[in-house]
Amino acid sequence: MENLHFAHSTMNSKEQVNASQRNAAPTSDGFLWKFTTLCALVYLIWSDRIQLVFSPTVADAPMETSGAPVRASLLEMFATPKKAPEEPVSFVELPPGDMNNLTLAIDPGFARRYNVPEAELSVHNRACDAYIKRFAPVAVAEMRKFGIPASITLAQALLESNAGESSLAKKANNHFGIKCFSRKCKKGHCVNQTDDSHKDFFVAFPNVWGSFREHSNLLAGNKRYKHLFNLPPADYRAWASGLQDAGYATDEQYAEKLCAIIQNLKLYRYDRR
Repeated sequence: MENLHFAHSTMNSKEQVNASQRNAAPTSDGFLWKFTTLCALVYLIWSDRIQLVFSPTVADAPMETSGAPVRASLLEMFATPKKAPEEPVSFVELPPGDMNNLTLAIDPGFARRYNVPEAELSVHNRACDAYIKRFAPVAVAEMRKFGIPASITLAQALLESNAGESSLAKKANNHFGIKCFSRKCKKGHCVNQTDDSHKDFFVAFPNVWGSFREHSNLLAGNKRYKHLFNLPPADYRAWASGLQDAGYATDEQYAEKLCAIIQNLKLYRYDRR
């Protein structure tokens, strides 16, 4: 009888433990569910997928708009956040007579201010797009060999050559305004072109690739540009300012123009390759 009583007591104890565990389970599960929901809500608010909207009182709110903000938030709760479109950057306002292939990249407001026809805009945009498509691989190759940001090389080439349509680019394949300072030039080594004065001479290249390589050699081999190679390779703003400070061009807005071209034509994407 004692053994029977002991076994019965043991069974009762086990049943009580199981019962207590069953009773405790919903509490544990309930806490876990609440904790998970809270974490999810915090994440949604933190990631801007949901907004807390405090509606006005019924008396103050118009009947047709009451509850509308809440419904919109619920509909958009699980929608993928849309990235705001990038606004064109304008550092420089160009005068009305300064219209060329790079004008809109430098000064996006130019067309609106001076009512430039859409057909003319398309011509200039196509010229820039074609130039980038053709020479971006060259700029990337020079970046890998010399460490010059491809965005800087492309922006300088676009600006100096008017997207390949300047007289110097067409006549001498010189896309960077590289001057010749030699006093013993061989025939065909350079051409005369009015720039800062009517006696300026510029190097003539057999092909455009030679112009890109000479640009890289110029920056990498000239002491006044040496400090640029200590800059972060993707910091095109610092490179642009450094080029202007080192006297690459006499234009006081040279750095601002390069930065505007890089941003508005998204040339920075080539620095990641």
